[in-house]
This record gives sequence, structure tokens and C-alpha cells, in this order.
Amino acid sequence: MIRNNRRAGGSPRAAAASLCPESTDNRPPRTISAAYAAWCDCALATWPWSTCGRRVRSIGACFYDRPATLGLPSIVGVIALFDAANGQPLLFLESATVTRLRTAAATAVAVRHLAVPDAATLAVLGTGAQAAAHIAAVREVRPIERILVWGRDPAKTARFAAQHGAEATSAPAEAARQAAVVVTLTPSTDPYLALRDVRPGTLVAAVGSDAPGKRELHYDLLAAATLITDVTHQCAAVGELHHRPQTPVKAELGEIVLGTKTGREHADDLVVFDSTGTAVQDVAAAQALYTAAIKNGAGRPLPLRE
Repeated sequence: MIRNNRRAGGSPRAAAASLCPESTDNRPPRTISAAYAAWCDCALATWPWSTCGRRVRSIGACFYDRPATLGLPSIVGVIALFDAANGQPLLFLESATVTRLRTAAATAVAVRHLAVPDAATLAVLGTGAQAAAHIAAVREVRPIERILVWGRDPAKTARFAAQHGAEATSAPAEAARQAAVVVTLTPSTDPYLALRDVRPGTLVAAVGSDAPGKRELHYDLLAAATLITDVTHQCAAVGELHHRPQTPVKAELGEIVLGTKTGREHADDLVVFDSTGTAVQDVAAAQALYTAAIKNGAGRPLPLRE
């Protein structure tokens, strides 16, 4: 049922816009069970959200050793879509694929609104599940001619680069210094990208920091950049912002999409988009998939009562 970024991403522009408080039930979007994570070496999270007549509950766990030991994605979970008017369940989805594609779609919205118009070189830092989806999504909104890739495993990086027509690099800075758009996609807890590693005018989409302790950007990069968030209070809790809370936030992405605030003002502005992932993106993706499934007769009907 999930066939491409555009469909699984739903309408990421509309999703970003709907993050504004007047259009959503803006309850805390994330709860992480630290006690559970302590004994199973994973993180458990739930995301509740309600908007536009739909209510979603996304439940997921990240098992950090699954890719290496089982050859499976680290994220496993389910997304449930409900009718907000009567509580009727409408759709159940495997969440890892949806999360991968809607996250990339959200990054593409940020690139569309925040990157320089002629951005043609993309640096992808990380070669995990998000990497390929981000390449495809960014190509939808900018004329990307060159892709540079870095990952912690040189052999895996070389294979990934060959598969995607990219150039493998040996260090994050080597890739980032040559790019107009840099996407960071690692679960790192130690910052590896500094101000000296990027050039003026770069957009850095920081996607990897989505839980306490994760961090990809050095303090000096955040201090020098124009900071845009997906959801400011969530970034302050789990994103790059929570490592440097005094960093001024210029706007949330939804405000820029709606035109109520501005993002980039000059071609040489260094811009950081702090992306932690939001449940409203799951709503947009789930609603788009539900509509497509009904239209095309896809999916499997599941009777929930006699």
C-alpha cells in the first residue's frame, strides 16, 4: 500500500501548517519510557495527536541492535488512525515505513522553504533507513546534481554511494563543506558537525536528534545559525535545541509555510532545521494512505466486532 514518498508523506506542507495551535489539539506529542528502555536496550514512545477530524496514536519502539543482529530496521511499531467524532478505528499501519517516508517528506518541505533556490549539492550524513528516502525527497524540491555521503562504516558507505549515484566521503566535514544542503541522519550522542564544517548559505537539516542524549551539532554551529524548529517545545526537550536551550528560535516550520513568519532572509544565511518528528505528520500520512486505500480497494478489511 505504501508506494512512494508523495503518497506515504501525505501532504507534508499541510501537516507542517497544521502544527499551528489554532488548528490542532496540541497535547504533548511524545512520551518515552526510560524504565522500559533500561532493561531491553530500546526506547519506547507513543505519539497522540488530533486534527482535522482525525485522531492518531502511534506506538513505536527502537531496538538499536536489530539491524546488526537480525538485519531488520531498528524501529518497529504501529500507527492507528481513528475518527475523532466517534472513536471508530479507521486504519492500522506498520509504522517504520511510514515514519521513514514522512520524515523525509518533512525535510523536503524544509528544503523547499529554507534552502537557497539553486541548491544543487546534497550531503547525507548517515546511511541508515532514512538516507535513501531523504535523497529521493530532496530531489523533488531542488535540482540536485551531486550527492556526497558519509557513514560510520566505510564499506557500507561505499555500497550505499554506488547504489544511489553518490560519492562516498571519509569524514562528515568532507561532505558538508561542499554542500548547499546537509542532512544529518545518525543516532549519535557525540556532536560531529561544527561551524567550520559548513559554508555560508548552507541549510542543515538535523534529523537524528529525536531523544534525550542524541546530538549531532556542535554548540558553535547552533549559535551561528538561524534556527527553525518543527515543534519548538519538543525540540527543547529532545532535539538539538535541548543541548543549547538559549539558542533563539526564529520560527517553526509551520509558521513559515503559512507565511506568518520568515525563515531565510539572505543567500548567505546559515540555517538549521531542528527536526524531531511529530505525530501530526503521522496523521497526514495515515489520512493520505487511508484515502488511497479506500479509493483503490487496497489493504485488508478487519472486522472489530460481530
